[in-house]
Amino acid sequence: MTNSAYESARDAAVAARDATIPSKYLIHGQIPTNAVSLLKTSGLLSTAELAILDLSATALAATIARKDVSCVQVTTAYVKAASLAQQGTNCLVELFANEALAQATALDQELAVKGPRGPLHGVPVSIKDHVDVRGHDSPSGFLSRVGKCVATEDAHMVSVMRDAGAVFYCKTTNPQALMQLECTSYLGTTTNPHNTRLTPGGSSGGEGALIGFKGSPLGIGTDVGGSIRCPAAHCGIYGFKPTAGRVPYGGCNAPMLPPGWEGILCTHGPMARSAEDLEMYMKLIADSEPWRRDPSLVVKPWTPVRSAKLRVGVLWDDGVVAPVVPMRRGLEMTVDKLRAAGHEVVTYKPYKSEEAWEVLRKLYWPDAGQAVRQCLDEAGEPMHPLSAWIIDQGGEKAPTASDLLSAVAARDAFRLALAKHWQESGVDVVLSPAYATPAPPHFTSTYWNYTAYWNLANYPAAVFPTGLVVESGDVHEGSPRNDKEKEIWDTYDPATAEGAPISLQLVGYVGQDEATLAALRVVIAAME
Repeated sequence: MTNSAYESARDAAVAARDATIPSKYLIHGQIPTNAVSLLKTSGLLSTAELAILDLSATALAATIARKDVSCVQVTTAYVKAASLAQQGTNCLVELFANEALAQATALDQELAVKGPRGPLHGVPVSIKDHVDVRGHDSPSGFLSRVGKCVATEDAHMVSVMRDAGAVFYCKTTNPQALMQLECTSYLGTTTNPHNTRLTPGGSSGGEGALIGFKGSPLGIGTDVGGSIRCPAAHCGIYGFKPTAGRVPYGGCNAPMLPPGWEGILCTHGPMARSAEDLEMYMKLIADSEPWRRDPSLVVKPWTPVRSAKLRVGVLWDDGVVAPVVPMRRGLEMTVDKLRAAGHEVVTYKPYKSEEAWEVLRKLYWPDAGQAVRQCLDEAGEPMHPLSAWIIDQGGEKAPTASDLLSAVAARDAFRLALAKHWQESGVDVVLSPAYATPAPPHFTSTYWNYTAYWNLANYPAAVFPTGLVVESGDVHEGSPRNDKEKEIWDTYDPATAEGAPISLQLVGYVGQDEATLAALRVVIAAME
């Protein structure tokens, strides 16, 4: 396809997406840097609708069950908010307002006769682009796939949520190749709702932006290197990467990889506006007994855990790229509050960070990016620099079978050694940044190891906002220890990042998803 043909196809795809936004919800004028302000300044939402947007998914479900608000009222509020979020941040692939309102109407009728269908009755849920929703396209960030991937059935987790009463109303952006900690595709660049000069993170960047904007109470992201946690951190919301094998992945398209590769397993997970919502979602999925449909999953019902006193290990610095000043400020505040609440806090010594990335980068690209190039070539789509960067991390030539077996063996050896290190540390959880800086400027996110490290380990990890934001005085000084540290530190400027959320990551031991989320609740309680 020629450049002009690509541009015509791209422009048509963008126009088709834009046409899904109801014309009555279009706004005019310049978009503010703090896009979230549009919720109030646009005049589209009533006081009652703004109050609906303030509720967590769990609280919203309870409000609907009490019939304080109708499913139609809730869906209308979120269609308006998502319309504004798209105009402010470019976070949507598609908005299907009429379908959602029809779902909501049917759920109101069902509620009147039978009561709530399940814990998500009437709650709008947003879905990442590459996750199948029946009747909707899943191009997964590639122009060549637009119109060719209309799902005939829901992804496994989508079907569970539909049975629980969820209302599906939009699909959100992910980046080209799905392997970026940012969010740029043929649809353009998704921006951070709190500061549009910054990235919302990726690859679940549309989810991060939409939920951070209050355009969704609950969304589904996926994570193979930080794709739930970085957007959650950058956009000031909650996110959870479960242990791979605890939740289903069926119906998530992965055209960037050859089928069958399991070097690093991706997992889906919830993104929301409260810790309670993360736990509610995980219990919902486990209670559906997903292993009966997907035998690759661990047979493990959700068993709530009550955490009292915690021993928290703090990863102040992974030994390669130290967190910049505002991230350190967030860690220090959280540590002070944990200690004041009676919890034990110790320093967690970093373990082989550089070696972990050496293993990871070999496992990400078993075909040296051939599947990505094929998807791009079919539409004449240029490769984005961040796609090229991550593919180049895998090496110049395709690995041999022997190379891949060696990488898998190195992965397994790393996991064994890390388990020993973790147990010797005696910690319940590890507290760390999810990225070395707050949300960085667009096209600069090239350090994955605060999140991807735990994908290699296959440990569950949650992200939560501290309530702090970057301030003008958060100037970072110091002499970088290596080229990568200098590169990442150079992307940070408090004047550019002012107002960006400061969020942290809480990591648990492999398989201990319940304990990790219970510890998150304890941490949040200590901070309140």
